[in-house]
Amino acid sequence: MTGDERRPAGTRERKRQALRRRLSDTATAMFLADGFDAVRVSDIAKACGVSTKTVWNHFPTKESLILDRGERLATELDGAAEGQQDLSGGLHVLDVVVSCIQGELSLLDDEPVEGSRDSEVIGAVRAFVLLVGANPGLRAATAERQESLTNSAMKAVAHQARLPVDSPHVHILAGALISLWRLHLSGLLRLGDGIWTTHDIREHVLRDLEVGAGLVRSLFRAAARADATVLDSHPSADS
Repeated sequence: MTGDERRPAGTRERKRQALRRRLSDTATAMFLADGFDAVRVSDIAKACGVSTKTVWNHFPTKESLILDRGERLATELDGAAEGQQDLSGGLHVLDVVVSCIQGELSLLDDEPVEGSRDSEVIGAVRAFVLLVGANPGLRAATAERQESLTNSAMKAVAHQARLPVDSPHVHILAGALISLWRLHLSGLLRLGDGIWTTHDIREHVLRDLEVGAGLVRSLFRAAARADATVLDSHPSADS
């Protein structure tokens, strides 16, 4: 048995996530410095001291090196759509989305950049926006990623609501769920200008998220009343 096999699963997962982050951060910095098209995956591997195969094992495409934000959200939504989350037993698909965003925001206080009040998370979001704006291929990949997230949300909502995935309510509710993800990203960009501390940014975005989640929950309630289907099974929905 190897040393890695003897380590707890949580330790292995933390190492895997740390390597993914290092690969993504290195790729982002190289793309910004030299341009997306000029940087090869082999260049990124060399800079990180790993094989090109290792990079491909973590990221299926070159574009995915900077499109990894939202990966947990996609995984959780897919799990909800496939019944792996007990959505009928008190867990609402909205809570799944909110939990993923809160997890992203928790990184703000954990990753301050030395000599700055900014967080690496904010820097990564800003770099992502700059890169996408300058590259048509990345814009197309981003649109495809957004569509994939929305489709995952539609399947999760349909599963919870017991409605056809192409019903109007499912379309609207899924779009509202994904809008919460965009809300937190836009908040990071709006507040991450060097004036606010990472703690203050996190608290402001969390408040925006709370307001947004309340609005989305009201849409679920309205849909439930209009369709005579109980979509909102969250135990505190009427509180």
